Amino acid sequence: MQAARKVALGAIIFLIILIVGIIVAGVFGVLLSTLYIFLMLLAALMIIATIFQVYSIFSLIRTILLVRDEMQPLVASVQDTVGIVKDTAKTAGQTVTTVGATARLAKEFALAPSVRVVAGLVATQQMLRVFFGQGRTRSRAQERRKQQMAAAEAARGED
Repeated sequence: MQAARKVALGAIIFLIILIVGIIVAGVFGVLLSTLYIFLMLLAALMIIATIFQVYSIFSLIRTILLVRDEMQPLVASVQDTVGIVKDTAKTAGQTVTTVGATARLAKEFALAPSVRVVAGLVATQQMLRVFFGQGRTRSRAQERRKQQMAAAEAARGED
């Protein structure tokens, strides 16, 4: 902030001196010589500005080359990482396929036969009940209802 104020103050003082100098040159009749001097100063400033622009362009090119040289190893590293991620995804896919095949195998050879055996045992039990027991089959809903009624009667008896 202080530097900006100093620059602005210097520019204002320079403009005031310039205006006063032009007025004084006009009074003494050397305005054309003053104009030539200012034109030479402006030409010199333009040459200096052009030299600074050429220098800044060379600096920019050097910076771009440096960044490009620094980015090449990073890009190679990213490509390696992408390759590793692809391999990991492929391995995970193979693992999922293996787990799915194992689950199917377990279902076909372990779970399905055991379910069939249990279903056969339940059917046999119901059939034996019909032959030796109650004389008619009851559905599970009827059995649950009978259990609930017995529990309700037991609860009333306690009250």
